[in-house]
Amino acid sequence: MSLSWAKRAITESCPDRLYPLIAGLYQTAFPPDTTEGAAAAAILDREEGVPASLPAAALEHVQVLPQRTDLLEHLPTSGTAAEFGTGDGSFAESISRVTRPETLYLVDQWDNDEERQAVKQRFSGHQGTVHLRDAEPITVLRETDTDSLDWVYINSSHEYEATLAELRESQRAVADDGYITGDDYKIVNGVIPAVHQFCSETDWRLASLTLETHGRRSYALHKP
Repeated sequence: MSLSWAKRAITESCPDRLYPLIAGLYQTAFPPDTTEGAAAAAILDREEGVPASLPAAALEHVQVLPQRTDLLEHLPTSGTAAEFGTGDGSFAESISRVTRPETLYLVDQWDNDEERQAVKQRFSGHQGTVHLRDAEPITVLRETDTDSLDWVYINSSHEYEATLAELRESQRAVADDGYITGDDYKIVNGVIPAVHQFCSETDWRLASLTLETHGRRSYALHKP
Protein backbone atom coordinates (compact mmCIF):
# COMPACT_ATOMS: atom_id res chain seq x y z
CA MET A 1 0.00 0.00 0.00
CA SER A 2 1.48 3.36 -1.01
CA LEU A 3 1.91 6.23 1.46
CA SER A 4 -0.26 8.50 -0.71
CA TRP A 5 -3.07 5.95 -0.68
CA ALA A 6 -2.73 5.53 3.09
CA LYS A 7 -3.06 9.27 3.71
CA ARG A 8 -6.17 9.46 1.53
CA ALA A 9 -7.69 6.43 3.23
CA ILE A 10 -7.17 7.98 6.68
CA THR A 11 -8.80 11.29 5.81
CA GLU A 12 -11.70 9.87 3.80
CA SER A 13 -12.73 6.83 5.84
CA CYS A 14 -13.17 8.41 9.27
CA PRO A 15 -16.60 9.63 10.46
CA ASP A 16 -16.97 13.40 10.28
CA ARG A 17 -17.36 13.68 14.07
CA LEU A 18 -13.87 12.18 14.50
CA TYR A 19 -12.21 14.30 11.85
CA PRO A 20 -10.63 16.92 14.19
CA LEU A 21 -8.90 14.11 16.10
CA ILE A 22 -7.84 12.31 12.93
CA ALA A 23 -6.55 15.57 11.45
CA GLY A 24 -4.30 16.02 14.47
CA LEU A 25 -3.01 12.46 14.17
CA TYR A 26 -2.54 13.01 10.43
CA GLN A 27 -0.25 15.99 11.03
CA THR A 28 1.70 13.99 13.61
CA ALA A 29 2.14 11.04 11.26
CA PHE A 30 2.91 13.21 8.22
CA PRO A 31 4.74 16.28 9.61
CA PRO A 32 5.00 19.41 7.43
CA ASP A 33 8.79 19.34 7.21
CA THR A 34 8.86 16.13 5.16
CA THR A 35 8.43 15.85 1.41
CA GLU A 36 5.44 13.51 1.68
CA GLY A 37 3.65 15.54 4.34
CA ALA A 38 4.48 19.08 3.30
CA ALA A 39 1.78 21.39 4.67
CA ALA A 40 0.61 24.49 2.85
CA ALA A 41 2.74 26.81 4.99
CA ALA A 42 5.90 24.81 4.35
CA ILE A 43 5.22 24.75 0.62
CA LEU A 44 4.67 28.52 0.61
CA ASP A 45 8.10 28.96 2.18
CA ARG A 46 9.76 26.51 -0.20
CA GLU A 47 8.22 27.35 -3.56
CA GLU A 48 8.78 30.85 -4.97
CA GLY A 49 5.97 30.55 -7.50
CA VAL A 50 3.21 30.07 -4.92
CA PRO A 51 1.34 33.34 -4.17
CA ALA A 52 0.63 34.22 -0.55
CA SER A 53 -3.02 34.59 -1.52
CA LEU A 54 -5.24 35.03 -4.54
CA PRO A 55 -5.96 38.68 -5.44
CA ALA A 56 -9.30 40.15 -4.38
CA ALA A 57 -10.39 40.53 -8.00
CA ALA A 58 -10.03 36.78 -8.49
CA LEU A 59 -12.41 36.11 -5.59
CA GLU A 60 -15.25 38.49 -6.46
CA HIS A 61 -17.49 35.83 -7.99
CA VAL A 62 -16.63 32.79 -5.87
CA GLN A 63 -19.74 30.87 -4.92
CA VAL A 64 -19.69 29.30 -1.44
CA LEU A 65 -21.64 26.04 -1.24
CA PRO A 66 -22.55 23.81 1.73
CA GLN A 67 -20.98 20.58 0.48
CA ARG A 68 -19.47 18.92 -2.57
CA THR A 69 -22.69 17.31 -3.73
CA ASP A 70 -24.03 20.86 -4.11
CA LEU A 71 -21.01 21.69 -6.25
CA LEU A 72 -22.06 18.93 -8.65
CA GLU A 73 -25.33 20.78 -9.24
CA HIS A 74 -23.34 23.57 -10.92
CA LEU A 75 -21.38 21.36 -13.32
CA PRO A 76 -22.33 20.48 -16.91
CA THR A 77 -24.76 17.59 -17.30
CA SER A 78 -24.86 14.90 -19.97
CA GLY A 79 -21.20 15.52 -20.77
CA THR A 80 -17.84 13.77 -20.57
CA ALA A 81 -16.20 13.81 -17.16
CA ALA A 82 -13.42 12.12 -15.22
CA GLU A 83 -12.78 11.50 -11.54
CA PHE A 84 -9.16 10.96 -10.52
CA GLY A 85 -8.87 9.10 -7.24
CA THR A 86 -12.14 7.16 -7.26
CA GLY A 87 -11.47 4.97 -4.23
CA ASP A 88 -14.48 2.80 -3.49
CA GLY A 89 -16.66 4.74 -5.94
CA SER A 90 -19.00 6.31 -3.38
CA PHE A 91 -18.61 9.89 -4.63
CA ALA A 92 -18.63 8.66 -8.21
CA GLU A 93 -22.16 7.45 -7.55
CA SER A 94 -23.12 11.01 -6.65
CA ILE A 95 -21.40 12.28 -9.79
CA SER A 96 -23.34 9.81 -11.90
CA ARG A 97 -26.67 10.59 -10.23
CA VAL A 98 -26.41 14.39 -10.22
CA THR A 99 -24.59 15.20 -13.47
CA ARG A 100 -25.83 12.21 -15.52
CA PRO A 101 -22.69 12.13 -17.71
CA GLU A 102 -22.75 10.58 -21.13
CA THR A 103 -19.25 9.27 -20.41
CA LEU A 104 -17.58 9.04 -17.00
CA TYR A 105 -13.99 7.89 -16.53
CA LEU A 106 -13.09 6.60 -13.07
CA VAL A 107 -9.33 6.55 -12.54
CA ASP A 108 -7.37 5.17 -9.61
CA GLN A 109 -4.50 2.88 -8.71
CA TRP A 110 -6.42 0.27 -6.78
CA ASP A 111 -4.34 -1.89 -4.45
CA ASN A 112 -5.65 -5.13 -5.88
CA ASP A 113 -8.07 -6.56 -8.40
CA GLU A 114 -10.64 -7.21 -5.68
CA GLU A 115 -10.99 -3.47 -4.98
CA ARG A 116 -11.21 -2.64 -8.67
CA GLN A 117 -13.80 -5.35 -9.26
CA ALA A 118 -15.87 -4.01 -6.37
CA VAL A 119 -16.05 -0.62 -8.06
CA LYS A 120 -16.80 -2.29 -11.39
CA GLN A 121 -19.65 -4.17 -9.76
CA ARG A 122 -20.94 -0.97 -8.20
CA PHE A 123 -21.39 0.49 -11.69
CA SER A 124 -22.46 -2.70 -13.43
CA GLY A 125 -25.68 -1.00 -14.45
CA HIS A 126 -23.80 1.77 -16.26
CA GLN A 127 -22.05 -0.24 -18.95
CA GLY A 128 -21.16 1.94 -21.90
CA THR A 129 -21.22 5.05 -19.71
CA VAL A 130 -18.75 4.38 -16.88
CA HIS A 131 -15.20 3.34 -17.76
CA LEU A 132 -12.57 2.30 -15.20
CA ARG A 133 -8.84 2.98 -15.62
CA ASP A 134 -6.33 1.43 -13.23
CA ALA A 135 -3.49 3.91 -13.77
CA GLU A 136 -1.81 7.04 -12.46
CA PRO A 137 -4.03 10.12 -12.93
CA ILE A 138 -1.24 12.11 -14.57
CA THR A 139 -0.66 9.31 -17.09
CA VAL A 140 -4.32 9.22 -18.07
CA LEU A 141 -4.49 13.01 -18.31
CA ARG A 142 -1.48 13.09 -20.63
CA GLU A 143 -3.14 10.51 -22.85
CA THR A 144 -6.44 12.43 -22.96
CA ASP A 145 -7.27 14.35 -26.14
CA THR A 146 -7.21 18.15 -25.96
CA ASP A 147 -10.56 19.76 -25.05
CA SER A 148 -12.21 16.32 -24.79
CA LEU A 149 -13.51 16.63 -21.22
CA ASP A 150 -16.26 18.87 -19.91
CA TRP A 151 -14.93 18.67 -16.37
CA VAL A 152 -12.68 16.72 -14.03
CA TYR A 153 -12.66 16.03 -10.30
CA ILE A 154 -9.17 15.58 -8.83
CA ASN A 155 -9.01 13.54 -5.62
CA SER A 156 -5.72 11.71 -5.98
CA SER A 157 -2.47 12.22 -4.07
CA HIS A 158 -3.14 15.74 -2.66
CA GLU A 159 0.59 16.41 -2.78
CA TYR A 160 1.69 19.78 -4.11
CA GLU A 161 3.83 18.71 -7.06
CA ALA A 162 1.43 15.97 -8.21
CA THR A 163 -1.66 18.17 -7.87
CA LEU A 164 -0.06 21.06 -9.75
CA ALA A 165 0.95 18.69 -12.57
CA GLU A 166 -2.60 17.31 -12.72
CA LEU A 167 -4.06 20.83 -12.84
CA ARG A 168 -1.75 21.81 -15.67
CA GLU A 169 -2.63 18.71 -17.69
CA SER A 170 -6.33 19.21 -16.94
CA GLN A 171 -6.10 22.68 -18.46
CA ARG A 172 -5.29 21.06 -21.80
CA ALA A 173 -7.73 18.17 -21.52
CA VAL A 174 -10.76 20.21 -20.35
CA ALA A 175 -12.67 22.38 -22.82
CA ASP A 176 -12.39 26.17 -22.48
CA ASP A 177 -15.91 26.41 -21.07
CA GLY A 178 -15.39 23.44 -18.75
CA TYR A 179 -14.48 23.06 -15.09
CA ILE A 180 -11.52 21.74 -13.13
CA THR A 181 -12.69 20.62 -9.73
CA GLY A 182 -11.11 18.77 -6.84
CA ASP A 183 -11.16 17.74 -3.22
CA ASP A 184 -9.28 18.41 0.04
CA TYR A 185 -8.73 22.15 -0.34
CA LYS A 186 -7.22 22.41 3.15
CA ILE A 187 -3.99 23.40 4.87
CA VAL A 188 -2.63 19.96 5.83
CA ASN A 189 -1.68 19.02 2.28
CA GLY A 190 -0.49 20.60 -0.97
CA VAL A 191 -3.82 21.26 -2.68
CA ILE A 192 -4.27 24.95 -1.74
CA PRO A 193 -0.74 25.98 -2.84
CA ALA A 194 -1.12 24.01 -6.08
CA VAL A 195 -4.51 25.56 -6.87
CA HIS A 196 -3.32 29.08 -6.09
CA GLN A 197 -0.17 28.72 -8.13
CA PHE A 198 -2.14 27.28 -11.04
CA CYS A 199 -4.59 30.21 -10.93
CA SER A 200 -1.73 32.70 -10.77
CA GLU A 201 -0.12 31.33 -13.93
CA THR A 202 -3.30 30.81 -15.99
CA ASP A 203 -6.63 32.51 -16.64
CA TRP A 204 -8.55 29.91 -14.63
CA ARG A 205 -10.35 31.36 -11.60
CA LEU A 206 -11.84 29.96 -8.41
CA ALA A 207 -15.56 29.67 -9.14
CA SER A 208 -16.91 27.63 -6.22
CA LEU A 209 -15.76 26.46 -2.81
CA THR A 210 -17.55 24.13 -0.41
CA LEU A 211 -17.58 24.78 3.32
CA GLU A 212 -17.93 21.45 5.10
CA THR A 213 -17.21 21.58 8.84
CA HIS A 214 -14.87 18.59 8.63
CA GLY A 215 -12.56 20.67 6.44
CA ARG A 216 -12.30 18.34 3.43
CA ARG A 217 -13.50 21.08 1.12
CA SER A 218 -13.90 20.94 -2.64
CA TYR A 219 -13.21 23.63 -5.21
CA ALA A 220 -14.18 24.39 -8.79
CA LEU A 221 -12.12 26.40 -11.28
CA HIS A 222 -13.56 28.01 -14.40
CA LYS A 223 -12.43 30.48 -17.01
CA PRO A 224 -14.17 33.90 -16.75
